[in-house]
Amino acid sequence: MQTQSNNFRSQIFFSIASEEELTSAFRPRDQKKLMFPNNFKFPLNIQSYLTWRDPSGVYTYLVFKMPNWDLPKGVVFKKTPAAAGEATGGLCSWCHSYGSSEDIGFMSVTMDPNISMSYFLCQDLRCIEKIEETSMRAGKNPEKYFADLYYRMEKLFENISNYRREG
Repeated sequence: MQTQSNNFRSQIFFSIASEEELTSAFRPRDQKKLMFPNNFKFPLNIQSYLTWRDPSGVYTYLVFKMPNWDLPKGVVFKKTPAAAGEATGGLCSWCHSYGSSEDIGFMSVTMDPNISMSYFLCQDLRCIEKIEETSMRAGKNPEKYFADLYYRMEKLFENISNYRREG
């Protein structure tokens, strides 16, 4: 079923021609953690962003491109295991969806061997779909929410790019 989201102005579209181009979107430190799904057929035509998980569920991959960027950028998130005990609820800091600790939790990005940055996010990074669903149910236009999501994602890549180890 095609949704009306295809008509929104804030949707971002980009293409990745080959596995080599996709690999080069990631930092060298992340490239060794890459595991591509067998169903990737190049060129990949991407609406908004591309995300997938490795078979173990430990790593979640994100590829994103803002219109003012020359090339797409990728990042590898590592799932932080939930604390033992009962499931709790949480709110994704990107799309503001609410879910259990199975759905929303800490995802970390390695900055250097001793430093990681953590984000409280949807474990599957389906933020764009959740925004669409929530907006449709509420009868609201998701444009502003898409723009907010893209801004938060852009800030993640800005933080990664601008990271400089102190000392």
